[in-house]
Amino acid sequence: MKTYCIIFLTILTLNVCGQSKPNNLNSEMTRLNTETVLIVQSQAIDEYPVWSPKSDFIACNIEGKWYKFRLTNIELTNTKWHGPTIGVLTTKDAYSELTNKEQPEFEKVSKFNPRELKTKDGTKVELKMKEMSVSLVLTKKGEKPKILWTSGGENCHSLVLSPDENYVAYLCEMTGLLIMKIK
Repeated sequence: MKTYCIIFLTILTLNVCGQSKPNNLNSEMTRLNTETVLIVQSQAIDEYPVWSPKSDFIACNIEGKWYKFRLTNIELTNTKWHGPTIGVLTTKDAYSELTNKEQPEFEKVSKFNPRELKTKDGTKVELKMKEMSVSLVLTKKGEKPKILWTSGGENCHSLVLSPDENYVAYLCEMTGLLIMKIK
């Protein structure tokens, strides 16, 4: 009887303390105090990224094959990129192939624009080109535009708003697929 009580108390303690709760994208970004995450590092991404209907996966085409990346039950680590510290997805099993059935579902809910997006609440995200560089500019309704970073000659493009409008994904040609929290 004592053994069962100890096991039950251990499970209860783990659940109450949150140790068994998986980390999602938002909680990991909060833990690292970052607004941007590198989901996949690759210079071979073709086409714009697409979101799942529930914003819990992001998918991209790498060398002709579609892969989806889970944004729940993940871990991130910090790195520097274009000045600010960003998160990097380190969960080894966070990706799998996107099925032929899933792809049109993802594409249907993904709002794409190469350079500029606007949310329903008026937040604007831009990838502004200037000569050989690109700047990521965030403008919240009623505020002045804020340049978050400027690339050093790297072309960044293909903004895609998540269906929940909390994130925007984009591609940087020399880096890969990134996600930025906008809310």
